Amino acid sequence: MEHYNCETLPDRILGMQRLEDLFNQNGYIVCQSSGEKIYNFEMIVAIFIPLGAERDQVMAVHRDHATAFIQSCLLTLH
Repeated sequence: MEHYNCETLPDRILGMQRLEDLFNQNGYIVCQSSGEKIYNFEMIVAIFIPLGAERDQVMAVHRDHATAFIQSCLLTLH
């Protein structure tokens, strides 16, 4: 089982809360994959891209594009 730093999970929760705050403020979130505006919060997938051992970048992607977006991110690692 994977072990998480005590701060990682709360930081991820804060990242999701920031996305929700932006959504509530603007009425939409821009999909990082397609560039389209997402007006239904239930269609948003929060993807955490590790920037370092203790830091992530949270990205909002439409759930229809999430799998392809993650696959393209993984392909860039090779």
